[in-house]
Amino acid sequence: MIDLHCHILPGIDDGSKDLETSLQMCRIAKSNGIKHIVATPHVNAIEDIESFVSFRDEKIRTLRKAVEHAGIELNIYPGAEVFVDDDIYFANNLKRLSINKSRYILIEFSFRNLDVRRVFGYVEEIMRMDLIPIIAHPERFEFFQFDYDAVNALSDMGVLFQINSMSLASMDGPQEFELAYAMAYNAVASFIGTDAHSSHYRTNNLLEMMSYFPPDISQFNMQMMVHDAAKCVLLDQDLPRVERGIIEKRGF
Repeated sequence: MIDLHCHILPGIDDGSKDLETSLQMCRIAKSNGIKHIVATPHVNAIEDIESFVSFRDEKIRTLRKAVEHAGIELNIYPGAEVFVDDDIYFANNLKRLSINKSRYILIEFSFRNLDVRRVFGYVEEIMRMDLIPIIAHPERFEFFQFDYDAVNALSDMGVLFQINSMSLASMDGPQEFELAYAMAYNAVASFIGTDAHSSHYRTNNLLEMMSYFPPDISQFNMQMMVHDAAKCVLLDQDLPRVERGIIEKRGF
């Protein structure tokens, strides 16, 4: 399996605090069937992309050497989780933050008090840069939880989505689960990521999380979300065409 979203690099953001924690996360990943991890540290400001990339790549080299020395069979790729706000309109060389030097870029927004119309403007600007936005954990954003139609519209535009394994396992709130489930069931989500931050809390125990997933999600959709689509991202290929449904918010 491929984990497209993981804060596994030591001492770079609010994820792994040190190299030993990162190694333990690598061991957990390996024991949970994950063979490839994209390291996606937070980028909260895009004024100095080159400094971030240099620091991130140094951390990747350090972790790769430690993983090899520990005998852990695991591939680690460069990426970032890019916080997007109005500064996106002044961004230069955003492709430097893409996943494994591909055209795909993982992005997130402010969780609350953001008009969803601004999200459409942000992703349109990113697409004008010839990049394909992957929205991280859409189920966690309040504006999507109450506006499933916006998710459908973004999907129609070609925006991709990565849901968190904890959300689909119902380990977060009910609003997060309902949206993650609707997106996974209807193939609106293209990826499942762990969004792991440590070896003991919000960890990357993907197989364990999968045992709690709703059983009516098709095996085709599951295979696509945990491997096939992410493999295309790493290789900078087009994603396979799938029959996507329309998500609808259920009334309670």
